[in-house]
Amino acid sequence: TSPSSRSEEKRRKRRHEKRRDETREERDVAILEEPEHLNWYHHGSRWPELYRHVVGVAHTNYLQYSRLQYPGLEGQLKESWMELLNAVVCAAYTDVVVKLSPTLVDVPGHNLVCNVHGVRGEFLAVGAQAARNAGSFFDRGAYFLGKALWTKGYRELLDALAAHGPAGGDAPLPPLHTFGSGPDENAIRSEVERLGVDVVTHEGIDHAHPSMHGYSLFVNPSTSDVLCTATAEALAMGKKVLIPDHPSNLFFKQFSNAILYDDPAQLGSLISEALATPPAAMTKMEQYALSWEAATERLLDAAALPAGTRRPKERPLHSLAYGVHYTMGTQPLCDVLRVASGVRPVFSVEERLRAAVGLATGDRGDSDGEKGVVEVGSSGGGGGGGGGSSSSVGETFGGESGRSRGEQQPSADGSTDGANRWRAR
Repeated sequence: TSPSSRSEEKRRKRRHEKRRDETREERDVAILEEPEHLNWYHHGSRWPELYRHVVGVAHTNYLQYSRLQYPGLEGQLKESWMELLNAVVCAAYTDVVVKLSPTLVDVPGHNLVCNVHGVRGEFLAVGAQAARNAGSFFDRGAYFLGKALWTKGYRELLDALAAHGPAGGDAPLPPLHTFGSGPDENAIRSEVERLGVDVVTHEGIDHAHPSMHGYSLFVNPSTSDVLCTATAEALAMGKKVLIPDHPSNLFFKQFSNAILYDDPAQLGSLISEALATPPAAMTKMEQYALSWEAATERLLDAAALPAGTRRPKERPLHSLAYGVHYTMGTQPLCDVLRVASGVRPVFSVEERLRAAVGLATGDRGDSDGEKGVVEVGSSGGGGGGGGGSSSSVGETFGGESGRSRGEQQPSADGSTDGANRWRAR
């Protein structure tokens, strides 16, 4: 690195630090939706250093996705790696982590379970209308709505319906309608035909669409969600919901229209029972509990550290977590991290070898100057780290679009030969 480039880098860093100090007093609270995902590939400032309080809201079970997407030993290894990585980034970048349900594992520091999500007002308006017209509003039967993926509960639903039938002395069920589009849509339709169950499949639709209002029972056997938004929406519209007694459904136990079961074999008979009577009118408290106003109040209560608790950023292990993660963001460790977590590396092995050969021989590469560029810093904007990560890296370290790259730079005599043309930003 040339003296002039080092001086320019120092000036840029001083300007940024001055701007950061001038605005720091205005930065009170940052809320990170999915703090794990936002920070996996983040390579920049530590959020608790920039804000007085940092809250993470965790609502995706990445461990389960790793296990289901990669079967066998590979899935087990990726699940273990993901759990470790999530613990590191949550320790490094948050003061409090709020988990939507107990399905998520604990992370270092202060974390607790609280549903801080609500539903759109239009769902509650449908529920209020249903309460006013309880005798005539619900004129349809049972349905399921979710993305057409086997992991969203379709397998459990079809198997339970197939097990319920005349062979077991069960009364036939009315048709159940499913709504969802996705990669497994055709496979689900084929399985419905193969099993001969009375299920009518439809493409995906907005849950608040008027055609959905008349259904009285939402059946959702899925246990893959941390907290199912569709279940909350169905309750808000005044419907009954039939769901497994599972940690992901803990929040819904308080509602009078929630029916929970322990054994999937109960599903068929419970559908018949639920359809025999109309849903109960929601109370004012139940309506309020599903609103965003109530969710915001719960967030304010859950986000605060207990009185007298020291901020995690002041604890040695949490500072160590940031140091470890920051080091992991430098190349080539960053690409190792990306491959280990199932993401395409910024530079392939072939590109690295070609760049190494170019450095050793002084080869200038292609005439357009694009080949032979070697990344020597982080890959914060390399796709997958989220918008927040990219902008932060770019702002903190001055890299274009959050990237730190080695580029051709002329030496003092104007040449671009040899090592002088490689500069690390």
